[in-house]
Amino acid sequence: MQSQTPHTQPLGGLATGRHTKRGFTVAAAAVLSLSLIGLAGCSKSDSSSSDSTSTTVAITTTVKVGALLDLTGDGKTLGLASQSVLEAGVESAAAEGVKIELDVRDTGGDPETALKELTSLNEAGVTSVIGPQTSSEAKNILPYADANGMILISQGSTASTLAVPTDSLFRMVPTDKVEGVASGDLITNGGPVTLITANRDDAGNNGLVSTVGADVAAGGGTVIAGPTYSPEDTDFAGVAQKIADAVATADSGATKAVYLAGYGEVAQILAEASGIATLQDIPFFGGDGSAQSSDLTDNATAAAFAAGSADGFASPLPVIGDDAETPPEVLVKADPEPDPLAYGAYDALMILTSVFAKDGADLKGADLRTAFMTAAEGFKGVTGVVTLDASGDRATMPYAYWGICEVDKAFEWKVLGGWVPPSPTEPATTTKPGTITWDGCTTGGVGADGGAAEAP
Repeated sequence: MQSQTPHTQPLGGLATGRHTKRGFTVAAAAVLSLSLIGLAGCSKSDSSSSDSTSTTVAITTTVKVGALLDLTGDGKTLGLASQSVLEAGVESAAAEGVKIELDVRDTGGDPETALKELTSLNEAGVTSVIGPQTSSEAKNILPYADANGMILISQGSTASTLAVPTDSLFRMVPTDKVEGVASGDLITNGGPVTLITANRDDAGNNGLVSTVGADVAAGGGTVIAGPTYSPEDTDFAGVAQKIADAVATADSGATKAVYLAGYGEVAQILAEASGIATLQDIPFFGGDGSAQSSDLTDNATAAAFAAGSADGFASPLPVIGDDAETPPEVLVKADPEPDPLAYGAYDALMILTSVFAKDGADLKGADLRTAFMTAAEGFKGVTGVVTLDASGDRATMPYAYWGICEVDKAFEWKVLGGWVPPSPTEPATTTKPGTITWDGCTTGGVGADGGAAEAP
C-alpha cells in the first residue's frame, strides 16, 4: 500500500498488564515476533536470499498472466504497490526459466470494469489472473472465470461468502472469519462493549461487520447496526450523523465503540465525525480496506480525529511472519517497505511460476486449479508458509493493528500492536480469542507516554 513504517522489529508485547483506561486488567502476554522478514519468491528452501536476477537462466516457458488492479480508485495504494511487486516478480520468474508476459488492467475498483477487463484478458488467451483486490469485484466476475476455465488469485478479497470449494477463486489472505475475530478480540479486550457498526455496502465490508459483530456478541457485548452506504454515496456528513444517532440509542452507562469498515472514503466520514460532539472520545476501529490508506493521513482533520478522539482507529492487516523467506533484491527495490497484501500478489505469481515450470503454460479449468492448489500448499514465500483451506483461501495469518499517530506535528500510520490466532494451524473462532500484544503510539499521539500504551 502507500508509504508506511516497516515493522522489522518484533511487535511489543504486554509483558505485564494492568491497564485502567476503561477499568480492566489485561492478562500478561508473551512478546510475539511478527517481524517483516521474507524470501526469494518461488524457492521453498531456507538458503536462497540472493538477487533473483544475478544468474542467467535459459527461458523454457513463456506464458501470459493477467492482473486486475485498482490503479486509480479508492484502493489505488494497494493496486500500485501490487503492480510494482508483480513487475519484480516477472524478473524473479525469468530466473526460474519462465518468461511472464504481464498484462495489467486498471479496474478502478469497479465490479463492471473488472468484468470487462477479465473478458478482454480471456480473449487475449490469459487463464491465470492476479486479483481482483475487492470482494465486490470478485463476486461479479467469478461466474465468468468459472465458465471460461480461468483462475483468480486475490491479494485483498476477504468476504467469507465467496469461500466456495472448487470455484476459480484463490485468496492469499484469510477471509473475514479471521480478520473479523482479530478486530473483535481487540474491541472486547477490556470486557463487553456496545458496538455500533457502519460500513460501505459491499461483499467484503459486509462480511467484516458480520464477523466482528459475532465476535463482540460472543464476548458478551451488544451490537447496534448503524448506517451502510453505497460505493457511490458522497453524503459523508449524513453517514457520520447516522453513526452519532446510533450511538445515542445505546444505554447511557455502556462502554461504546464504533467499527467503521470501508476504503479511502472513511477519511471523509472521520473528518465529518470530528465535528459531532457525541462522537468525541468514542474509540473507532477500522478494517483492512482503509488501513494504511494515504487518504486518511492526507486529510488533516480526519487524521487528527483518528489519532485523538477515535483512539488511533486501530485497523488490522496481515503480518509477514517469521516463517517467511527473505525477499530478493529485485522485490526490495520494488517495494522497500514491505506490504503484506502486495507481497501476497508476488507470492501468487511465484506459485504460478512453479506451476508453469512444472506443468507448462497450457493448463486451464480444473487442471489449472488443482495444479495451483498443489503448488501453493506449504509454499514458503515472502509472506510466510502458505496453507490454503478447502476453498482455496489462506487458512490463517497473524495480524498487526495499524493506527494513526501524531509524530512531530504530523500524522503517520504506526503499528500499535498485534494479534496471533489461537493456533498457528487452525483458523480463529468466535469462541477462542487470539493473543493480543499492544504498544500503542509510543513515539507520539495516542498512548504516547514513553512506554507501553493501554490496549483498548
